[in-house]
Amino acid sequence: MFFLRMAFKNLTRHKRRTIITALIIAFAILIYVMTDGLMLGMTEMSFDNIINLESGHLQVVDQNYWEDRKELPLKNLITPSAELEAEIKKTAGYVAMTKRLKFAVNLNNGIDELPVTGVGIDLGQDDKVFELQNYLVEGRMPEADSSEIIMGAKLAELMDFKTGDYAVMLIRTEEKTFNTIDGEIVGLFNTPHPSLNESNVFLPLSTAQDRLNTKGKISHYAVRLSDQNQALTAAEELSTRLEAPLQAYSWKDAAKNLVTMIEMQDIETQVVLAVILTLAAVGIINTVILSALERMEELGMMKALGMHEREIVYTFMGEAAGIGVIGGIMGIIMGIIGLSIFNINGIDISTITAGGDMTYGFPLSGTIYAGWEISSFIFVFIYGIIVSVLASIFPALWAARKDPVKAIYHR
Repeated sequence: MFFLRMAFKNLTRHKRRTIITALIIAFAILIYVMTDGLMLGMTEMSFDNIINLESGHLQVVDQNYWEDRKELPLKNLITPSAELEAEIKKTAGYVAMTKRLKFAVNLNNGIDELPVTGVGIDLGQDDKVFELQNYLVEGRMPEADSSEIIMGAKLAELMDFKTGDYAVMLIRTEEKTFNTIDGEIVGLFNTPHPSLNESNVFLPLSTAQDRLNTKGKISHYAVRLSDQNQALTAAEELSTRLEAPLQAYSWKDAAKNLVTMIEMQDIETQVVLAVILTLAAVGIINTVILSALERMEELGMMKALGMHEREIVYTFMGEAAGIGVIGGIMGIIMGIIGLSIFNINGIDISTITAGGDMTYGFPLSGTIYAGWEISSFIFVFIYGIIVSVLASIFPALWAARKDPVKAIYHR
């Protein structure tokens, strides 16, 4: 159409101005793509850490225990049974399950004492659900029914422990009496989950049950599925087959605070994009106004020859859309290059946290990498074009409504 040909011609009249304005949009898109990629990468790694090292895909617990789980209570525990395990195995996508018992510990090295979390694990099944043993950096896993323990390398460094040392663990039993476990440290681990590295001690489940006098009870079953996206549906379905007060919870329930924080972060990212593109819109407005002023006589002549106001407006909107497309393409290309470099080298989390791990919010340590989502590229590309077109409407209307005679004799 005529006005589209005019719009294209106008884009090529002042190439430098077009490129500079498009670059503003491109940099806005680059910032969004890099920020979104970083957040996506951190989110995926955080979820992997929670699933593979902390919660599994599902947890079967007493719902009264679940409400107080952060207090590590020894009440409302589960008594394992073949019937219960048979129900769990019927879950769609079931791969494996393991039993765990979490409890409060005061870890003592003979001089200092530190409150940590003790975790009794079923050594025959735990590695089928969790990946803890893959992160051993020294020593080995404990032997069944022994008093051997493993702990995070950072916790060992903090308490001045090394493999072969004995750690005294002061515990409080179900009857509120105190007991101790003299655990030989046979292994140290360093996982990408910082809170595990700094505050968790693992030992055989039978030993924990015996010293805590729980009579064979556990705090929860952890279940691995074939696909993490099945977890929500599987939890709901399994809960309908369990007898109250037992209930199944997905990994998203276990990571509820993180999920909420990510949702808020997504909103913040959208706000940042809106602010940056609003600034880019100022450049679009400036470009349209300058283009209109330079061609005022031409616009007056076209109106005098019968060109409608809406066609003039469409011409300027087409020009702005062209700038948006050019800026979008440049921004996407720059974003792909930026994310590629990011994923080749990664970013050490210590550079973001001033030398430490990310212990609040995202459970991350080590090197982080960006994520990719085609939908984000499509969204930001279309969003940039829409902002460009909307920014051109008012200056285009201003130019189109000029009186033809005054426009022709414009000085």
